[in-house]
Amino acid sequence: MIRLLKLVLYLALLAGFIWFGASVQLGTRTLFGHIQNIWKTHESQELVDGAKGKVGDLVDRASDKVSKGVGKNVTAPASSRGEEQGGQKPMEEVQNEDRKALRDLIGRKTKPEE
Repeated sequence: MIRLLKLVLYLALLAGFIWFGASVQLGTRTLFGHIQNIWKTHESQELVDGAKGKVGDLVDRASDKVSKGVGKNVTAPASSRGEEQGGQKPMEEVQNEDRKALRDLIGRKTKPEE
């Protein structure tokens, strides 16, 4: 019930602000008329253009970082993973002891701590 009353109050305040801004004269113009004239000035347009330029640069840099990050997650070809390709043996043989130690290490890092 209180949420409904708050909603009605906020809507009434919003409606009052819109009515005030559109109909009450503040000098030669209404509030919204003053805001519109300020928006049309050369200085405010320069501000908008500068902000668009900075945001564009930021988006370009972020896109570059994302594309580089996505490139890191691409699966490497079989030859770089040490798998046989075209009948060739891997460049380095991994001993069974090392494989077991690596599996144990991975197991410890992936188990949740108790």
